[in-house]
Amino acid sequence: MSESKLNGRRHFARLLLCLALAACLATPGFAQDGSRILVAGTTVSGALDADASAMTLVFDATANSRASVSLENVSGGALALHISDTNGNMIAQASGDSAAVDAQLDSGGRYLVFVYIAPGTVAQATSFDLTFDLAAEEVAAEVAEPAAPAQILLVAGIEVRLTWTGAADLDLEVRDPIGQTLFWNSRATENGGGFGFDANGLCDVISASPEETATWQPGFLPTGSYEIIVYYEQACDALTATVPFRVEVLVDGQTSGAIEDLISPGALGQQNIYVGRFVLGGDGTADVVPGGLYPAASVTSLPGTYDFAADVPTPIARDVPVIGQISNAQPFAAYSFEGAANELITVEMQALSDSLDTLVQIIDPNGAIVDVNDDSALGGTTDSLVTDARLLSSGSYRIIATRYAKEAGGTFGQFQLTLTGPTGNAVALGSQLNLPQGVVEVGLYWSTSADLQLLVRDPLGESVFDDNPAATSGGILQAAGNANCVASEGAPVSYVYWPEGLLRPGAYEVEVWYQDPCVDFPPPVNFTLQIEVNGVVVARQRQFPQPGQRYVTNFTVQPSGFAVAGEGGFIDAGSASLSFQEEALVAPTIESGRPVRGAISPGNPFDVYQFDGIAGDTVSLSLSGVTLVLDTNLYLIGPSGAELASNDDGDPVELGLTGRPTDSRITGYVLPENGPYTVIATRYGNQYGGTIGIYELVMTRN
Repeated sequence: MSESKLNGRRHFARLLLCLALAACLATPGFAQDGSRILVAGTTVSGALDADASAMTLVFDATANSRASVSLENVSGGALALHISDTNGNMIAQASGDSAAVDAQLDSGGRYLVFVYIAPGTVAQATSFDLTFDLAAEEVAAEVAEPAAPAQILLVAGIEVRLTWTGAADLDLEVRDPIGQTLFWNSRATENGGGFGFDANGLCDVISASPEETATWQPGFLPTGSYEIIVYYEQACDALTATVPFRVEVLVDGQTSGAIEDLISPGALGQQNIYVGRFVLGGDGTADVVPGGLYPAASVTSLPGTYDFAADVPTPIARDVPVIGQISNAQPFAAYSFEGAANELITVEMQALSDSLDTLVQIIDPNGAIVDVNDDSALGGTTDSLVTDARLLSSGSYRIIATRYAKEAGGTFGQFQLTLTGPTGNAVALGSQLNLPQGVVEVGLYWSTSADLQLLVRDPLGESVFDDNPAATSGGILQAAGNANCVASEGAPVSYVYWPEGLLRPGAYEVEVWYQDPCVDFPPPVNFTLQIEVNGVVVARQRQFPQPGQRYVTNFTVQPSGFAVAGEGGFIDAGSASLSFQEEALVAPTIESGRPVRGAISPGNPFDVYQFDGIAGDTVSLSLSGVTLVLDTNLYLIGPSGAELASNDDGDPVELGLTGRPTDSRITGYVLPENGPYTVIATRYGNQYGGTIGIYELVMTRN
């Protein structure tokens, strides 16, 4: 064996050792295995010698990309480079003083670039410049035209029948495999589908046995996934709440299966929704698959089978569309990209085939959903579009491409996902809007026509909002976006601040109220709330409210000027948001007519008491703030654990001359059963609120 070949073998052995140990430069911008990450359109410099004769670099690419790597020898001996996938399969290689490769990458994922002293040369100190670029090939032509759904001849057609018990307005909707739908306002499809009577519609005529049906006449009908949706529109009397329902699927006159469940009214009078499906096979049989409840807020939850820590997303490049597939077996796809703080991105997900109703979610580096869209409200489609989403921190973000109702849903098909930059209609933050600066700054930013009210309550208990734009403590409402549905110039912003020199220590409360959608068909709303004290961002949160909801959070300014953010959340759940059950087991007993006192503080947002009740007894409860600015809130819980009554601000007549308007009263409540009753003494906003102080609680039996 010649000396030159032996020398080359030694160099190649060193390269393999470098691979095994993931040798690399100890500088920022490295992958988890220690390899330096290449960024498209950049040049990196490096150096090799006899002791370190190889370097490993990595890059991420989408399918059908083309990677270009050129190596310019600055000084020293000849170099070589090659590109391989993570399984070690070589894709391209070159050597010489000026080596270059142009590699076609058929699949997405991570790729490795190795730079090493060329085999057959004497190892010596060598420096180089490496230029890397990555471009996507045009993929649209490679996307196969989706095949039309298969059909089967059914001599008796298909019937989906919804029945329920109770005076409630429920609605049935069924979406077929070609994307056409049947419900009370879409009564026919092109393939022979028809919708029957709208039972209990608008509660005009109440049926003792309400029933709604979606049917397809005999003939050739599409096989595949049919989505079933049940809507709880409204209760039709004061006694009706949760109702049982049954959805039965009949194919060719035979029952294929049924879904039986309960459904309740939605929060704040909104719809509550149940989603399931059935799958019609080529043999004429149908598999009925129960799903689950899918209220409006469900769009902000990740697919149940998605694991942020374990799932490996596919890298996606900006301005390069990718094609994917959603099915019952694979109801979502995950993609990743690197983002920078305050960068603006736009994500569009378009259905390309079949019945797919898209849903797109953006996840921050900590695994939290920071933006979401179901229907873009553009052109009346069910495609999804997130525009000008502002990234709140730098790091690796993910995009979840999924469908309406995720695992429970029934739509399917191909999609195209595109990640781009800002559209030019971005929401600017306070520092970019030339808003006045202060020792306390609370900014609310959103991008729709909705009227969101911002309210900040100071440590003295005075609130700054559109009805009280200036507080005696110095707080000022500088901007009120879309107030009273009068559209703001540009993107809406609401902004409350305290000028320099007016910082008051204590607890502050912040409330965002989705006051009015302002249009008949409002697009989904998400807002960014930023709280800054003494130039330090205390909290920056993005939330997804529904009309009528109130989001409450708080922060406390210490005498040193240091501020601490409190917990935040939507308060429409009432006592259900409080974990009081364990405390109730050991709660002190209150006696009729004997006042008890307690304190609400940042560390103690509620107290629990109990008394024994007898069915038919009448009780009254009074909760009053004694000191400081406490805005009380009161709950009565029955022996079964259900919330029976609540009050935030009592009737002014009952409060009289001595009571404060924020005190709470439950008057003349008739107990429905024997057993222990629980009383919760808390504040407005419960654990999310910001008011504190001493209270007095009195229970009386009438």
